[in-house]
Amino acid sequence: MKMVLDGMPEQFKGWDKIHVTLEDASRLATNGLPVNENVYITDHEFKFIGEELEKRGVKVEYVDFKISRSFGVSFRCSTQPLLRSDG
Repeated sequence: MKMVLDGMPEQFKGWDKIHVTLEDASRLATNGLPVNENVYITDHEFKFIGEELEKRGVKVEYVDFKISRSFGVSFRCSTQPLLRSDG
């Protein structure tokens, strides 16, 4: 928990977490796109995260985003916040 100076905030302590290294985080491994609670889009480069999500019942779609990542941008950055509705 090197990135959180005061430890994990209380509201997150009971959450199921997928641990990534600082190196993976700096390569944008966690910058995928959650389409909804059951579908997540990420780069082929980060199959290890996709596999962890699939263990938790999430369908993972892979898209090659290597070129964009080379500019420091990945899925979340490219889409910005999405407005979702139930209808």
